[in-house]
Amino acid sequence: MSDCLSAHELADLVGCKPDQRAAMTHWLTDNHWRFVVDKNGLPKVAREYRDRKLGLTTETKSTKYDAGPNLQAFA
Repeated sequence: MSDCLSAHELADLVGCKPDQRAAMTHWLTDNHWRFVVDKNGLPKVAREYRDRKLGLTTETKSTKYDAGPNLQAFA
């Protein structure tokens, strides 16, 4: 599974057809969603971002990295 929503998933979220890239981009911009556009003009939205925006997860940031540097390493 990809880290980004597929065209069908994004179309379902936005309420348009999967080939309506301009409608997707317009909706995402109007609703203040962050996205990037790929070389084919399809907006890309991260699954994790979508989950946070819709309130499906309470985690605000990735736990992949520690919150700060290890100051003990410099002692």
